[in-house]
Amino acid sequence: MPRLLKLTLTHFRNYTRLVWSPERPLVVLTGENGSGKTNLLEALSLLAPGRGLRRAPLTELAQSGETEWGVSARLLQNAETLDLATGVTAGNATSKRTYLLNGRVARTQGIIDEALSAVWITPQMDRLFSEGASGRRRFLDRLVMGVTPDHTRQLLAYDRGMTQRNKLLQTRYSEQSWLSGLEASMARHAIAIAAARADLVQHLNQFSQTSLGEFPAATLVLDCELTKQLEHHPALGVEDWFREQLASTRAQDRERGRTTRGPHRSDFSLSDFTTGQLAATASTGQQKSMLLGVVLAHARLVTDHRGTAPLLLLDEPLVHLDQKRRGALMENLRSFDTTAILTGTDTAPFAPLQDTAQFISLKSGDFLP
Repeated sequence: MPRLLKLTLTHFRNYTRLVWSPERPLVVLTGENGSGKTNLLEALSLLAPGRGLRRAPLTELAQSGETEWGVSARLLQNAETLDLATGVTAGNATSKRTYLLNGRVARTQGIIDEALSAVWITPQMDRLFSEGASGRRRFLDRLVMGVTPDHTRQLLAYDRGMTQRNKLLQTRYSEQSWLSGLEASMARHAIAIAAARADLVQHLNQFSQTSLGEFPAATLVLDCELTKQLEHHPALGVEDWFREQLASTRAQDRERGRTTRGPHRSDFSLSDFTTGQLAATASTGQQKSMLLGVVLAHARLVTDHRGTAPLLLLDEPLVHLDQKRRGALMENLRSFDTTAILTGTDTAPFAPLQDTAQFISLKSGDFLP
């Protein structure tokens, strides 16, 4: 199990210095808005693959007036102690983060990505199915990273290739061989991305379609032309096909100033497995229930796949849930062998966890007695 033993924050957001050793795997953080609850969850999320739960620029993470910040955690995982750290040092505020694994600088983020998995829910995700597809893609990709850490590298490589192609189409359109090389690279990474997403959805549906108490069994469906191609053709054939599609749309993409086809245009839908109701047309409470059901199912999938559960970071998880589903969520969390941190403005709704969880009150980045 991944058990958080110690968390240290230095000049991070509204924390000047915090050294915290949780007493229990299940933790409830309460406090007024702006007290630092979400900041603490964000700090932990930065130790997992990706850019953290806010996807914030590095310059926004340091405490006001500071240029350096740091997050470090000691975890017990698979009976071994693991030390992870990340941050920005003086003079490096606009550059890449530094990553440490067991006290040594990690040569690549990929080394860190293999070490820890985390999944989270934030209040902003309550609008996941009523807004644009980009947020849904990010959510799906975070789920993929929990099972396939290399997914992060594939996404970054594809984005780099696409950025270079878009620029080349505008500035050196006649460089056909250069464009072909970029498109070949993009095609390789695009197929890896699409295949990883399809594999995750297939396995997640198996876990999601088993009801979790009051949370409805759910079905995810990908909307992706590459995934559809992979259902009927071998990966190398689809790679060749997509490379040809990129070449055939150069003029169109040059005119529009962007790449119009690829995995960066994919989307997915979520529906109730029993009734077929789409999350996009459901009430806010039903959407939240489906989303939490997927997160809980994903935690079980990660446990099955990696042999260890992800950290669960649930920011305001009880909002929009009725009493039965609040109780079901807390009962499900008792069964996970991992550190789970929940936040809220008031302790009363978390009363069923009184004998199980550690309760902490926050104010302006400080733990209250």
